[in-house]
Amino acid sequence: MICVPIVESNIEDAVAAAEEALKLADLVEFRADYFTSLEREDVVRMAEYPAIITIRAPWEGGRYSGNPRERIRLYELAIEHNAAYIDVELKEKMNRHLVSFRDSVGSKTKIIISYHDFSKTPGYPELSSIVEGELRIGDVGKFATMVNTKEDILTVLRVTLDFSGRVIGVGMGEKGKITRVLAPYFGSVLTYSSMNGKTSAPGQMDVLTLKRCREVLGL
Repeated sequence: MICVPIVESNIEDAVAAAEEALKLADLVEFRADYFTSLEREDVVRMAEYPAIITIRAPWEGGRYSGNPRERIRLYELAIEHNAAYIDVELKEKMNRHLVSFRDSVGSKTKIIISYHDFSKTPGYPELSSIVEGELRIGDVGKFATMVNTKEDILTVLRVTLDFSGRVIGVGMGEKGKITRVLAPYFGSVLTYSSMNGKTSAPGQMDVLTLKRCREVLGL
């Protein structure tokens, strides 16, 4: 699947951008932490779309500036309204609570547990261990790590293959672009691409460029 992050500052622009993106992509990621003011009714609207709802904490590279407990409540609201996915950090102490909450209310929401490293890609044993830890909590593990070397590319793809169908593997940065093309072939649940020049992480390719690359390679 191809996922386009939506990085608008308000719900109206976000919804409009999502509807445009879904003409080309399989789903969108609402980066709700980009909103100037995030209201509960905004979360309800986002849950109506085939989307990942992400309210990224500042300590993981996000922009959410509200109360941490309110962030969890907003995730609970997304779950109550059967959002397709939510993305919550591995380092978030309440991630297990959100899984338990999902199960207790009988929601269909799938929970992505994510890890980010904006400076490097950990070695194979460490990155594998991180994904194993994520999958002990949530439905899908995700890692997004900075690619600095060719060896990093191999690590990203190897770990993605090891957990094929249960992981989202992302190699960030200019040197990591190839992973955005190849990761789904190695078993990544999805790959992220940008639209209209708006990105949420370094190295995201335009959705049309990504699709052309995949077509050329027969992927």
